[in-house]
Amino acid sequence: MTRYLGVDLHRNCFTVCTRTKDEKTRVETWRMKALPDFVKTLRKTDHIAVESTGNTRLFYEAIAPQVKRVVVVNPTQFKVISQSVKKTDKHDAETLALFWAKDHPLPEVRMKDKTQAQMASITQTRDKLVKQRMTLKTKSTTFCRRTESS
Repeated sequence: MTRYLGVDLHRNCFTVCTRTKDEKTRVETWRMKALPDFVKTLRKTDHIAVESTGNTRLFYEAIAPQVKRVVVVNPTQFKVISQSVKKTDKHDAETLALFWAKDHPLPEVRMKDKTQAQMASITQTRDKLVKQRMTLKTKSTTFCRRTESS
């Protein structure tokens, strides 16, 4: 039996709504340290929709080999969640599972492979360092001018 799982992912925990075609649902919250235990509950026929966050890669790499399909959803483009008045982990997970089970389109984020992700991280780090260096140079120059004019 195919199951559709909606996952609201956070740094320390994640909420999962499991929905079957006969519309039965179950909601559970897991600690991130229990991710290996969660992976053991997955089936090769499962479809998972997960919100994109800072630790999505860790989650994705753990579950992707165990299930049929994983969709990483951009929560800011998924208006049903981003503009929801009822903003709870349970509600977000249920919404993802419902839309996924009903075959509604979800705004998917393309997951980079490991090399691409590492390269992007290095590039972002370099960019931040260059900007910080320029900020420090500007502050140093401004400070020196003030000191000289005193």
